[in-house]
Amino acid sequence: MIAIEKIFNIAKEKDASDIHLICGLKPIIRITRDLVPIEEFKELTDEDMWEIYDYFVKGNVDKDDIYRKTKKLDCSHEFDDIRLRVNISSANDVPVATLRIIKNKLPKFSDLGVPDVVRRMTFQPQGLMLVTGKTNSGKTTTLNALIDEINENQNRKILTLENPIEFKHTSKKSIIVQKEVGQGGDALNFHDGVKNSLREDCDILVIRRNT
Repeated sequence: MIAIEKIFNIAKEKDASDIHLICGLKPIIRITRDLVPIEEFKELTDEDMWEIYDYFVKGNVDKDDIYRKTKKLDCSHEFDDIRLRVNISSANDVPVATLRIIKNKLPKFSDLGVPDVVRRMTFQPQGLMLVTGKTNSGKTTTLNALIDEINENQNRKILTLENPIEFKHTSKKSIIVQKEVGQGGDALNFHDGVKNSLREDCDILVIRRNT
């Protein structure tokens, strides 16, 4: 049996950003920009990968159905104080798992180097803001730091539609309701989530899709 939770702890101790679980290779963690195998583990087998798949799916029929039909699955997972963004795909008809470790503590918006005009835009009574960029450019961190900034300083109702939820917010000066989108989630799809948001009296609607 693969000791997957031991892998989580090793990744946390070494301040890794990602974990790669691939058949035929030892578990690999990304430290800064380097991919480093965890030498104390053996190469992962087909059986190990299906065991890892079962660990994350946990018998959830909806998640299993998504993977069987599309050969991919995005979800989140919590272990102790570690939160993970999980992507399961397929190679040679065997699951491949890529795990992003989500930092528990968000940086302050003022520490991100984003122009202050962005923060001031959140005080407008209406409008649309887009947070864009390439993979791993900090879109999710920036967006969640902005939500936290509003949460600490403004009296709003914030509704988020996310796939999957990465950072978990606690209501402070604002009310925050976070919904995970997808089969088996809080909203079946983004269309339904947005449509229902019109009845939820929210001041700010945040849509974040993992791409």
